[in-house]
Amino acid sequence: MISKILSINQIETLKKWLQTEEIKNQTKRSLSVFVQIFSARGDPQWLTEIEAAIRVTAPLAVIVGSSTMGEIGEGRLLTNTSVISFVFFEKTPVQGFLVDTENQDEAVVGKSFSEEIESKCQKIAGVLLLATSSSMDASNFLKGFSAGRRGTYPVFGAGAGVYEGEQKPIISLNHQFSSSGVVAVVFMGDDIDIVVHTYLGWEPLSKELTLTETDGLWLKKIDDQPAFEVYHRYLNIQDDEDFFLNVLEFPLLVERNGIVYAKTPIEVKDHCAIKFIADIKQGESARIGYGNPAMIIKNARDIQDRVQAFNPEGIFIYSCTCRRFLLQNEVELETKAFQTIAPTAGFYTHGEIYSHEETVMLLNATMVAVSMKEGAGKLPEAVLEKGLAEPITAKPFNRRDNRMLSRLVNFFSGVTAAGARKASENGLEKPITEPTMVDPFNRQNNRIISQLVNFIKVVTAELELANQEARRLAERDYLTQVYNRLKGHEFLQSEMVRCNRYGLECAIIMLDVDFFKKVNDTYGHNVGDAVLIQLVKILTQEIREVDVLSRWGGEEFLVIMPLIDEEGAKNAAERLRAVVERTPFTQGLRQTASFGVATYKQGESPEAFIDRADKALYEAKKKGRNCVVTK
Repeated sequence: MISKILSINQIETLKKWLQTEEIKNQTKRSLSVFVQIFSARGDPQWLTEIEAAIRVTAPLAVIVGSSTMGEIGEGRLLTNTSVISFVFFEKTPVQGFLVDTENQDEAVVGKSFSEEIESKCQKIAGVLLLATSSSMDASNFLKGFSAGRRGTYPVFGAGAGVYEGEQKPIISLNHQFSSSGVVAVVFMGDDIDIVVHTYLGWEPLSKELTLTETDGLWLKKIDDQPAFEVYHRYLNIQDDEDFFLNVLEFPLLVERNGIVYAKTPIEVKDHCAIKFIADIKQGESARIGYGNPAMIIKNARDIQDRVQAFNPEGIFIYSCTCRRFLLQNEVELETKAFQTIAPTAGFYTHGEIYSHEETVMLLNATMVAVSMKEGAGKLPEAVLEKGLAEPITAKPFNRRDNRMLSRLVNFFSGVTAAGARKASENGLEKPITEPTMVDPFNRQNNRIISQLVNFIKVVTAELELANQEARRLAERDYLTQVYNRLKGHEFLQSEMVRCNRYGLECAIIMLDVDFFKKVNDTYGHNVGDAVLIQLVKILTQEIREVDVLSRWGGEEFLVIMPLIDEEGAKNAAERLRAVVERTPFTQGLRQTASFGVATYKQGESPEAFIDRADKALYEAKKKGRNCVVTK
């Protein structure tokens, strides 16, 4: 197996390269030739011209193509160009299939497609799938595909992307084109080894959310609120033509069977529902996520170590465009080191395809790295012939670059977008400058920072509300919702300090429900609770706004009364006693209470003050209850 990579913007460059003796001889020696075209130009005519040029030298080659959201050549980001990956197999047969899904049930098509592949291909070692995921329900297709396959061979690939929203994605196979379909390339035999790795690198930002209403790929409600409104509140994202770009870095993270999946929104309907590229399920819990650059680079290094141990002869990378969007000009820290292991090509995608055991899934926000080799694994030859398109001499992966990535804010404010590469720097043809398409995934850091700032602002407000509720719960009695004993004691101390400082007066009333145990024993604790709740309502209505009511314990309550003398406090207590006595309680019960009143003495401790009121209450109980005693 020999892998070679070329980047072109002009057909003449490709024709010259194909006519070299090295390429012609390599084609003759190969059992099969497999070509992938990753092109910024989703133009059937352009792909046809490329394929026609290749057919002159390799008439039997299996040639597939895909429109992209950025091209990867020799591990590096290239834009507004076409990267062509050639793989010359010595022992491995390759066969291609294409199916159109337009106006069909994708699951049914997927099942019959996998059954066709397995009926026509023997000793399947792996299957590459390229799908137009933005114009079909690729998740549903893959469910059917999984149901139809019998083997556990690796399945991998990606969704075709486009640079501009109004363009249609395109895939191709041997002069056939589709804007709503799937291409499959089957690798067969015992002489090829294929290993597939994938990783995410996204972490949760928001609190846990519940997907409360879904309809296919549409999410209608989150936590019983319109789904779009949740994204709008957290991230200030608008329902406009830039929705996809604005939301790209903030997928929903869903955990299934211990694996975290990212689900990226792509479209809004009626300012309410949000459409996703991959399947979502009603009732699932999810969080809005955000990519951690340091984690992404660490994961990339771990995968690179595994790939290095495998010693491949060729590597394909299918990476979600949101990773490019997030990392900007640092994106090559994730991909470039693969080229030091083996020739590396691929593209930035609209969804990634990956199989886990029997299930083939459409992922979001991930990178899928595919390693291949034939036989025992030979060292790869030079990537490209010197003189026409010189091979890259890749620099060692610089681990010091991670210092910047660990400082997320500095990372976002400091990076600049990766531009076109000089031909003399890398040997790949310099992308043409006229005409070029707008690259919407470049220079988006300010947009991301703005959304993060809004998210932090909203979350801070939510935390403040949560803290307020926590404080309220810590201060309030659970049953009656008046202040608890701890908070009541705090208010009393504060009022006593004020009285000492300014020479003011205050008083307290300690009251207790008469024969309350009998109520509980006769009618049950639910009725007893209702009596206490009703008592609190009566007291709250009758005391002044400056007075503070707290539950002191059981059926005992304390009223703190600022700016009042002994006579005023006694009259207030008598008024409360009378109101309680004449008010009918739950189930027609008649209830009374006993009251102890104490007026503050300068320099007195809180304990002594409360003790006097408590003794007055005790005397009221001894006098026959339903009366007021002052101490």
